[in-house]
Amino acid sequence: MNIGSRKIVVDEAIAQLRIYCESNGAVLTYYDGLPGMTLVGGSEPDRVTLEDLARTMVIGADLRALDIPWLLEVDAEKEFAAIPVEARLEDAEPGSELFEAAMALDEKFSGHRGFGHAKKAKLLHLKRPYLFPVSDSFIRMTYSNASAGAEFLAAVHRDLVHPANVRDFKMLRTRLIAEPATSSARVLGEAPTLRLLDILASLLGEAK
Repeated sequence: MNIGSRKIVVDEAIAQLRIYCESNGAVLTYYDGLPGMTLVGGSEPDRVTLEDLARTMVIGADLRALDIPWLLEVDAEKEFAAIPVEARLEDAEPGSELFEAAMALDEKFSGHRGFGHAKKAKLLHLKRPYLFPVSDSFIRMTYSNASAGAEFLAAVHRDLVHPANVRDFKMLRTRLIAEPATSSARVLGEAPTLRLLDILASLLGEAK
């Protein structure tokens, strides 16, 4: 499969995901809500809560004290409400109504000093986990040809809908579901394809 500027075969992807799950159990449980994809969008999907901020800290969002009151006071209820909780990036072709709604929500959380792309991405993914990819410095290395914002979202969309990737991610999910009950990677069989992509993108960027 092609992810950003990197390539990985399904067998290697499975091996990498096993390693990730073995060392990131807390992230999968308290941030992703696995198993079961519990609390998709959080307990209040159309606003940011202290619960959301605590969950982002588990994945290393590294919020500052000054970020917290600002995030709780951002008036984005209209922008959140315009996007169904289970809206998928696969359906958000650049220029479409869903893509523009995603960018409008992204814009609501932009411009606060010290609250950069990685923190924002981790929060927005938590609120709309099928639409917004997680981002970190390693993912940005994998997607080095796409700047943050609309260009990055469009690049991830292209990877999600590429026919070869659709086939390989389907195979990957089947393999994850078939993992032994003792395998920590089995829970990723329930994760959004977008989440599988961004975990692999991070691992590929780290390996550069």
